[in-house]
Amino acid sequence: MKDRQCDETGTEGIEDGLKSLFNAQLLLGKELLRVAGGAGRLLGRMPALKLPKGHGCCDVPEPCWMPLSLGEIRCTLKPGDSGTLCLVVTNGDFRAHPYQFAATGKSASAVTFSTTAATLGPKERIAVTATFTVPKEQRTEDCRCIDHEALIWVRGCRNHYLRWTVDEAAASSACCHEVAVDDDPDYVLHWYDHFFIPRPCFSAAS
Repeated sequence: MKDRQCDETGTEGIEDGLKSLFNAQLLLGKELLRVAGGAGRLLGRMPALKLPKGHGCCDVPEPCWMPLSLGEIRCTLKPGDSGTLCLVVTNGDFRAHPYQFAATGKSASAVTFSTTAATLGPKERIAVTATFTVPKEQRTEDCRCIDHEALIWVRGCRNHYLRWTVDEAAASSACCHEVAVDDDPDYVLHWYDHFFIPRPCFSAAS
């Protein structure tokens, strides 16, 4: 008789414990919902944040033999005025490299360089000035998408380029820029290198 009473008492104790645990979890769930609801209302009153887009872990960049972009600069100059660009070039390799500085594009003739060639030893640096002079002839068109534009090239261990656009106006604004060109070799065998094969551009349809 005592054993049966002991068994019943033990079962009742377990049932009471389970009920208490269930009630505690139910209360915790209600509290979490209440807090989450308050936070949702608070977030709804906050202005939307524009976060930068992330890149996937498996994005394949351009192959290492493609020219590297140095960005773009834009100036406003009146006819006859000039703008300057200082290219601070550093040879990041452990061996010497010859360097060439050139301009291409429709306004390449308007660009001059303080030097067009140099040789840099390991870790050496040089500053080369490019000057963009707007022709004195007045424009014959009232509206053009781009007045003057040239690509500035630095050819060393790797090829680097910068797009320089100049708009004509009645008055000139400040046009003096400095751009760092870190010419570092790429000795790393990347996981994505096997994706690249030579693909020539298709010619325009005749």
